[in-house]
Amino acid sequence: INILWRQSENKTMQLVISRMYRHVEDGENISKALNEFPNIFPYLYRAMVNVAEKTGSMVFILRKIVEHLEYQRQFIVRVKKAMLYPCIVMGLTILVLIGMFTFVVPTFQKVLVGLNVALPFITRLVLGISQITRNPIFITFVIFVIVSAVVAFKEMRKIPGVGYKIDKYLLSIPFFGNLFLTMSISRFINSLRVLIGSGLPIVESLDVARSTVSNQYLGHYIIQVKEGVKQGRSLYETFLETKVFPILLVEMLGIGEKVGTVTKILENLAHHFDEEVDYKLNKFLTIIDPLLIVIVGTIIIFTMLAIYLPIFSIWNKLAS
Repeated sequence: INILWRQSENKTMQLVISRMYRHVEDGENISKALNEFPNIFPYLYRAMVNVAEKTGSMVFILRKIVEHLEYQRQFIVRVKKAMLYPCIVMGLTILVLIGMFTFVVPTFQKVLVGLNVALPFITRLVLGISQITRNPIFITFVIFVIVSAVVAFKEMRKIPGVGYKIDKYLLSIPFFGNLFLTMSISRFINSLRVLIGSGLPIVESLDVARSTVSNQYLGHYIIQVKEGVKQGRSLYETFLETKVFPILLVEMLGIGEKVGTVTKILENLAHHFDEEVDYKLNKFLTIIDPLLIVIVGTIIIFTMLAIYLPIFSIWNKLAS
């Protein structure tokens, strides 16, 4: 721990590690030192270290934690890569539109007003939008609404009943709901695999693994599974009753319980759902790429048509 403190370049981690060092030097357990920093060390890691101390398998458990951290890093990288292209395209589109409505449209507006001709509806619409978007009050209002909506959404999700309903609705959104569910199940199964494989009892493993699932709707059913197992029922029965988890997961867990290979089954399931997430992310990109091109192209064509339509009309009159 002293070596870790000396090599750490992050000031926050230096303080955390030095505090851990004092705890251990005073004869306290590492798990107790970790519990002092719940915002830095997630519940899953603290529970696993606690098991390691009781069973004397610290090196084995730490390797499991490193494997899980690597899985999480790869999971986040995959999601970010999938979202990077759509975000870049939408960002560039917004910048292009802001540039057009701020600089291009006002220039043509002066020309069109000077010509003193009747403007088509789409031209008047674009000119009106340009005037509104250049108003500082409107820009301030839009920023305020977006920030307020994000803050309100986060705060509402913290309310148990409201958060449950919001997360349930998110899972019902066509295509995206199924993607969110698969991603949540993938993280849950991976966490459960690591916890049970580390020697943590099933009931406690379910409780800790639930903390890695951000969706409250799914978390509610994981609690039901945990309570069922606590009453002495099988994983197969409790997962089947929820009617939320995929039938493949339920049936394979049932097989694992019968032959005593739950950990191996969870490992296979984790691999399956990881591949499922990759497949759905790739499918999302396949759908979103042409859709973004169509949307961006339509907006730009509409704007340019609105600008040049009156000029074409004047040219036709002059030609006749």
